[in-house]
Amino acid sequence: MDVYLEQIFKEFPTGIGIAILVFLGILLVIWLLLPLWVLFIQWNTGKIRDEIRRLANQIEQGDWDGKSKRSSGPRD
Repeated sequence: MDVYLEQIFKEFPTGIGIAILVFLGILLVIWLLLPLWVLFIQWNTGKIRDEIRRLANQIEQGDWDGKSKRSSGPRD
């Protein structure tokens, strides 16, 4: 790995060498964090899907905690 870094700094000017190393570092971080990000998204969408199913079941069964039992008369 050190040989590659030395080659980058020998063959390119210092500014371009630093820019290349920063870019490669960002790519490395993305490459390492991408699987965790995908797992996080799948976990969240699974939770959202379960919540939607639970709410749909409540709507079908009519369990509304009294909110759907509105009377047509005037309120006091």
